[in-house]
Amino acid sequence: MLRSLLVLALALAPAAVTTGCGGAAKTEVELQRPLVLTPVDDSKGALRRVAEAVRADPQSGLEVESSVVAGVDGGPTLEEHFATGPEKHVLEDYIRTHPELAPPADQEFGYERLRDGEGRTYWRMHCVRAGGLALRKLAAAELVEGPDARPRIHVRLTPEDGQRLAALTAEQRGHRLAVVQDDEVLMAPTIREPLTTGELEIPLAAVATRAEAQAALDHLLGGSLAPKLIRGGR
Repeated sequence: MLRSLLVLALALAPAAVTTGCGGAAKTEVELQRPLVLTPVDDSKGALRRVAEAVRADPQSGLEVESSVVAGVDGGPTLEEHFATGPEKHVLEDYIRTHPELAPPADQEFGYERLRDGEGRTYWRMHCVRAGGLALRKLAAAELVEGPDARPRIHVRLTPEDGQRLAALTAEQRGHRLAVVQDDEVLMAPTIREPLTTGELEIPLAAVATRAEAQAALDHLLGGSLAPKLIRGGR
């Protein structure tokens, strides 16, 4: 079933618009698994081909989700199509059993965990550019409360990485930028303006409780706790 969602393109929000959740900030963090900031890029049609295959295969266990992103400065809108599944491994298995759908060598598939309107988690597939800006150290990281009263992870980059982020987001203005750890996309907002503060907020779309948010932060920083997120079919 094709679901059409009108997506309000998000910018990576600076911490100034949030209030703290009461958690202590982690400072000067060496990441065991780097955060990678890389453009979402389906210019070669890899994700489009997956979406077409899913539409033609009702037994796949996957669905196609569509969104419309408003253009920057009055530019044209962009229609996007994503393959989605109830679990990450369902998407991975589909690509594994359909090698003709694998992305080209300079692109990769990443997987974003989201929550639908009924509170159930599901996974969305993105096509991202291989490589990108790898963050191996953070100046600080903590849980904060966003404008929607939900917890987010606020990170402050080192001065050098902050300058690299500003340059990257200037290049990506009007396009999506994915924040990836391993092959999991933590978020993929559309960049409206260059980000010059050296700060990012990562919304925890699939998190239901404060304890889960703390586990997600610990997992991101390389701790022993894996995020215990509510799972469910879609």
